[in-house]
Amino acid sequence: MKKNNHITAPDNCTGCALCSNVCSKEAIRMVWSEEGFLVPSVDVDKCVECGACVKNCPAQEENIAKLQYTDDVNSVEAYGAWNQNEAVQESSSSGGVFTSLAEQVIESGGCVFGVVWRDKLTAVFSRAETVEQLASMRGSKYTHANADGVYREVRTELLSGRRVLFSGTPCQVHALRKYLRKDYENLLTIDILCHGIPSHLILEKYIELWEQKAGKDIRQISFRDKPEGWSKFHVTRHYVDGSSSSTEHHIDVYMKSFLCDRALNKACYSCPYAHIPRQGDITLGDYWGVAHYHPDWPFGKGISAVLAGSVRGKTALQDVDRKLRLHPEPFAKIYAGQRVCYVHPVKNVPESRALLLKKIKEWTFDELFEKIINIRQIGPLRIRSDGKINKMLNLAIRVFGALERRVKRLILDKNRWN
Repeated sequence: MKKNNHITAPDNCTGCALCSNVCSKEAIRMVWSEEGFLVPSVDVDKCVECGACVKNCPAQEENIAKLQYTDDVNSVEAYGAWNQNEAVQESSSSGGVFTSLAEQVIESGGCVFGVVWRDKLTAVFSRAETVEQLASMRGSKYTHANADGVYREVRTELLSGRRVLFSGTPCQVHALRKYLRKDYENLLTIDILCHGIPSHLILEKYIELWEQKAGKDIRQISFRDKPEGWSKFHVTRHYVDGSSSSTEHHIDVYMKSFLCDRALNKACYSCPYAHIPRQGDITLGDYWGVAHYHPDWPFGKGISAVLAGSVRGKTALQDVDRKLRLHPEPFAKIYAGQRVCYVHPVKNVPESRALLLKKIKEWTFDELFEKIINIRQIGPLRIRSDGKINKMLNLAIRVFGALERRVKRLILDKNRWN
């Protein structure tokens, strides 16, 4: 990236908003790029060209080089967990671990910073001072959350002596720590296991599609409802008239658009934070595949995969033991169920990404889906993702995956006895 006296968004900008937070003149705000991602915009009339935004930018090569990784995944302290309050467990994306940790902080006089919906299109960081306010922070928001100003708020609360819990993506947790410049004993951070940030334009198109179909406005979207259980979670559209409609995630066009990885932020394909050690004191994700290991667990309502990234994180988990069912697990079991994003990013940038983001404003969602999103590229072959050939491939992958998990369980059992 060319050195400037003020920030210009690099190709690998994560949209973490550290630059806007460090600007003492408030000359930087986060705006939507042409591709639908949050990037910094500088008001040159306010800018005094101090260079703080450029110096602190995590996307600078010298700053990325300072990150330390390890290949020793056996050292990861991992758990399977769920909230003992069934209502909280069911209303959360996975097992409701965030809520138990957040309640503990609030009950001790602290506050919690997490992501909420400001409107049907916009996710932002908000501060919770009461247990009741945590409800809006539960559930996944599969879009770019604006962190403008939130790191400043966190520092203000920390300096006042309050306990603070901050929950965000790994790049946001890293940005917060870099902004603070030192460790605070009264700060607990949670980084969520992030698949990547999809283009905001996809969400706009999706809402436009369903508002046209329903003939009414959407109030809010819930990406992880569980009417058929956690493993078959639904995307639910809540309308302003009080009605709703939902689609199972395997066939929902937004989730397919997100998980096909063709419209993610460029930085996500080479994410420097999708590694061990993680950025947070605690990492939260889904414990996919848990039914193979623990068929007696209540996985219908969701089970969380939990990593303790620090002594502080481990202590926090022990402190909420009365609210959680917390079971130590070999990290190999958790990693077997979701390889991507624990220790490596999603993949290389797909060739179809540029075309999708170019045509997204011209084509309808149906056109985007049929011509790009629903097409799977395997070498020179292009097959429909919902076609028979792809279903046979997915079946083969699941069978081999089950065999692989079985072999790993046998190895784990053998090592345990030895």
